Amino acid sequence: MKNEKIRNKQNNNDFGIVRILFIQAAITGILAIIFWTFVNNVAGYSSLLGGLISCIPNVFLGARIISSSKSAKGILRAAYIGEAGKVILTVLLFGLVFLTVKPLNAMYLFTSFIVVQFSVSMELLRGK
Repeated sequence: MKNEKIRNKQNNNDFGIVRILFIQAAITGILAIIFWTFVNNVAGYSSLLGGLISCIPNVFLGARIISSSKSAKGILRAAYIGEAGKVILTVLLFGLVFLTVKPLNAMYLFTSFIVVQFSVSMELLRGK
């Protein structure tokens, strides 16, 4: 009985991570559609890339935490490795986008990146 409660709690925590990633992907898509429709296509794909630069590293972090052993030490280790990987991926993705995508509108790229990053904080503050 006690093991079943622990397993259910772990599944809820995993669902919380997946829910945050889904919200980030949805916000990325919504912003890209808005900017593509009301500004222009460069703003739209710049916005999409900014959101993806925010989402992809968070998927890496979430996957590390979900796949970790469920002990406190295992989760902490996965979080440290995941966060380091997240920072490295973010830097690499920004570099890749700035080197390869022309034309690019940096204002929309960074706007979407910041909004999608902020959405994680807002979801965590909700406390669900």
